[in-house]
Amino acid sequence: FFSTQYIRHHSHPLYTPEPDVVHELMGHAPLLADPNFAELSQQYGLASLGASDRDIERLATCYWFTIEFGLYRDGDEMKAYGAGLLSSFGEMEYACAPKQPG
Repeated sequence: FFSTQYIRHHSHPLYTPEPDVVHELMGHAPLLADPNFAELSQQYGLASLGASDRDIERLATCYWFTIEFGLYRDGDEMKAYGAGLLSSFGEMEYACAPKQPG
């Protein structure tokens, strides 16, 4: 499992604009330990082999809104499973809030 060695700056512990080791270890690693989720990730990779640029763009969009920033509703609650949300308390709190500000 390849991982970045960068870690977010101590002045912003709840968010980083680029993936860091917290994102990799708290976001991706636990999910990849689940065989079904690991298989889904593998299938994204296999689907990309020989795909057109347009299909790669579609796969990347689907990956972004599932593996990276996936949410699901459990009854009345929103729950996060995407690595980008699991590794960023601030983003997860906002995404899973009962009512969005605005």
